[in-house]
Amino acid sequence: MALRLDFITGHLGGELHGDPAQLICGLAPLESAGPLDLSFLSHPKFRSLLASSGAGCVIVGREGADAARSRGACIIVDQPYLYFAKLSQLWKREHAPQALQRIHPSAVIDPLAAVDPTAYIGALCVIERGARIGAGTVLKPHVTVGEGCVVGERCILHSGVVIGADGFGFAPNGEAWEKIEQLGAVRIGNDVEIGANTCIDRGALRDTVI
Repeated sequence: MALRLDFITGHLGGELHGDPAQLICGLAPLESAGPLDLSFLSHPKFRSLLASSGAGCVIVGREGADAARSRGACIIVDQPYLYFAKLSQLWKREHAPQALQRIHPSAVIDPLAAVDPTAYIGALCVIERGARIGAGTVLKPHVTVGEGCVVGERCILHSGVVIGADGFGFAPNGEAWEKIEQLGAVRIGNDVEIGANTCIDRGALRDTVI
């Protein structure tokens, strides 16, 4: 699905030079962008690529505005890389398929866990007793949220994340070892993104806080 340039600037701002109705079908780096792509110039050292780029439109800073206007359509902004980051978010929102199910049927959720109605729980996730999942949070496949742990709002936990496993704690007892029970939990705040296969252990006495 293509986006018009005026749709992009209407959402993100920026000073548009060119046809507002021009359609953009993809985002691409300067060196490989084509006439239906939107690219960006974030660092002066790549300015030599600007003139030869085939991009249909380029996001540039104030210092590159003249060169960008001379080659064609451009969006002039104060921080091109930040603008591109926000554009990537807009692009994903507009092109993301609508989720057919909020909670995948293979997910296992304890009856005493609390999952906000706007959260998305992916395939084979496990949410244990007393855990809480906040509004707008996304759990990708194979995520485990341990007993009593809390995940805030608008978080993204990528595949394989484990929240609330026991930390490593043992006390020597002669030739043996006594396990120190990990009595804390894990509390993750709002707007946190956790990479794939990350493990965040619960605290021994107090919560681990992210």
